[in-house]
Amino acid sequence: MESTPKQNILVVEDNENTRRLLETILRSSGYEVTLAPDAEEGLRILRDATVDLVLLDLFLPGADGIQFLRSRAEMEADRQPPVIVVSATEDMDTLRPQLRELGAKMALRKPFDVQELLDGVKQHATKRTANAAAPAAAPAAKARAKTKGKSTTKS
Repeated sequence: MESTPKQNILVVEDNENTRRLLETILRSSGYEVTLAPDAEEGLRILRDATVDLVLLDLFLPGADGIQFLRSRAEMEADRQPPVIVVSATEDMDTLRPQLRELGAKMALRKPFDVQELLDGVKQHATKRTANAAAPAAAPAAKARAKTKGKSTTKS
């Protein structure tokens, strides 16, 4: 098990204190952490590095979290890790349907519950890593994806 690479969590958060807090929580739970202070840097990291999950603030300088999600959705499928939104917005309940539509798996309001955050990270980051850990299965998965919705058996 020690040879398994650590999952890399990208934290896109403009507040340095919150960024460092998330980094400390994640590192102490055994994750690698990459930090980005804004959406532009976060998107550059997504293009250049392997990321297993993104923790995303909605209120960022320049492009906001919604714009980040839209840009992420236009990337190649292997550059679209799951996203958990962690934001102080009062409108979280109103925004949840739009965030889900844009690919967010969870949305947590700051201040967040640390255990709820870690449970979400574990649940959603694991899925991507499990797929990446079986490269031999990837061609078969792509073949299944192409035939999704089409029955190959005759009734």
